[in-house]
Amino acid sequence: MKVSINNIINNYTDLRPHAKGGSAPLSSSNDGHSFDAVIIKSNPRQIEEHTFAKSISRQLASEVKNTASEEKIKSLQDQVASHTYQIDTYAIASRMLLL
Repeated sequence: MKVSINNIINNYTDLRPHAKGGSAPLSSSNDGHSFDAVIIKSNPRQIEEHTFAKSISRQLASEVKNTASEEKIKSLQDQVASHTYQIDTYAIASRMLLL
């Protein structure tokens, strides 16, 4: 079978346009040919979740980039060396739960 533009256009225009469910509008050009239309919509919930995830990732990235001061690190080293460092389990849990 020889394929040409005229052959494709003629065969395609012989078909009747059909929209499943009648919800998608069919667009027509001025020359009498009818073509299908594709409509893409986003779910608002997915957009909201994506936006929320992006903001949380930015916040976490900025917190990770912030380093502790030399003074705080030295203080913690001294506390660990002298066995006086107390682990704050509530602070650890709250950081894990992003509170």
